Amino acid sequence: MEAIKKGFIFCAKDENKWWKTHLMAPAPILLNADEIRIYGGCWDSLGISRIGYIDVKIADPTCVIRKSSIPLLDIGIDGCFDDNGVFPAHVYNFGDGRVWLYYTGFQLLHKIAFSNFSGLAVSNDNGNTFQRYSKAPVMDRADEGLYTRAGISIFPDTINGGYHCVYSAGCDWFYLEGKKRPVYEVFYQKTPDGIHFCEKGEKIVSCDLNIEHGLGRPQIIKLGEYYYVFYTRRIIDGMRYFLGCARTNDFKHWERCDDVFENVTLGKTGEFDERMVYFPGVVKVNDHMAYCFYTGNHYGEDGIGYIQLDF
Repeated sequence: MEAIKKGFIFCAKDENKWWKTHLMAPAPILLNADEIRIYGGCWDSLGISRIGYIDVKIADPTCVIRKSSIPLLDIGIDGCFDDNGVFPAHVYNFGDGRVWLYYTGFQLLHKIAFSNFSGLAVSNDNGNTFQRYSKAPVMDRADEGLYTRAGISIFPDTINGGYHCVYSAGCDWFYLEGKKRPVYEVFYQKTPDGIHFCEKGEKIVSCDLNIEHGLGRPQIIKLGEYYYVFYTRRIIDGMRYFLGCARTNDFKHWERCDDVFENVTLGKTGEFDERMVYFPGVVKVNDHMAYCFYTGNHYGEDGIGYIQLDF
């Protein structure tokens, strides 16, 4: 696989009353033969995220065709796991009008800063409107993830049925520059229906705490002969954010292959991604190419960009 950085697409600037900045954690689907819809976390003036989208051309993703005028998913009710913000984990298009939006909820806490758990919203009109499957998370707190258990991404098992699922979970904290930073890693499990999950999965990618303290929001997709899992890396040196990936062809043996992105660099001084190339969201465009959309500086305040993946 060859990764070719293409660069800037879009930066939100006072788009609406509910959408002042950011398109955090881009999550793409093929909308039709010509367009990609990129869902993302849209911040209001208080920094609280709701989910909206932009539509771009497949032939030229830098061409933005339309933007959402209302939030497709608002924050949850007071006291729930998502009452202080929501952003996409993964969006799966079934191709029959159904689109499932897995999302991560933010809840502010007292003794630690926040917790993240996983919700599901469903659409029956090709991803134009969504309703929560449940007010409660579909993947909640468990011993493998006491503070973070989120970032669900699924891919169908066409041989045995059900879905392959990857997600991020963690219980530990890393002290850096006098501040608690969460430690989370990438886990895998099978789910029969994409709704019900086991309380314990298999850890497939571990943090190297000499280099990084978090591996987040994994995305699973089949490209060529392999199933790839793309994830974010919180790198300790300079508190930089970058991309990584692992792959398998049997779901038993996982090979970490971050060097897929060895030719991708952070942006130059003053560019939208000089500090962050973060939150990958991958969509397959044809049999030999995919796009990896990503978040730039300040969790997307400076915009999003994309990388072309040839395989």
